[in-house]
Amino acid sequence: MKRTIGFILLVAGIVIGIYGYYEYQTAHQSLGNVITKVFTGKSQAEQQGLYLMIGGGAATLIGLVLTLTGYLRRR
Repeated sequence: MKRTIGFILLVAGIVIGIYGYYEYQTAHQSLGNVITKVFTGKSQAEQQGLYLMIGGGAATLIGLVLTLTGYLRRR
């Protein structure tokens, strides 16, 4: 059971991280984002992309640990 949850977290973390990277790159290149950055000094779309990448990385790491510990305990 632990291995299954770990594997699901691993795959979901990778997908979320890739989606976050895509969102960050898209926001970084948009004209509206550049204009918003000039007036406010920060971009909410870029921050959201960063948060998705950080969350995806954390989920991937937790999934990897759960998968490996589930595999090692089974032996």
